[in-house]
Amino acid sequence: MTGTYRKIAAWLMLLSGVTHPAQMLYYGTAPEIRSPALTGMVFLLVGAGLLTQSRKALWWAVAVPFVLGLGAVYRIVADIPVAPTYFHAVIDFSVVGLAIACLRERTAPAGTGEAPA
Repeated sequence: MTGTYRKIAAWLMLLSGVTHPAQMLYYGTAPEIRSPALTGMVFLLVGAGLLTQSRKALWWAVAVPFVLGLGAVYRIVADIPVAPTYFHAVIDFSVVGLAIACLRERTAPAGTGEAPA
């Protein structure tokens, strides 16, 4: 099941990495759009990393969306958010949960034939 969670998290990060800069096509290059759009491009790297089997990518997939998701929540609460802010916040925290689930998954030692614990 971990592989499925990881793929879902990867595709959500890649989607977020594309939709963050795409906001500039609709909203223009105002500073309140430009900064999240440029920062969101980091999600392309996180998503690409999740498509590999790197365990470090899972840790990045917990840390980066969590921190940037907190920024999205701050914009929702303290600022006038644009509609995609809600969408991106949901993606951020969904990826954090999926990555944590993958990190918690224990696998049996190779060659034992045992199911994961």
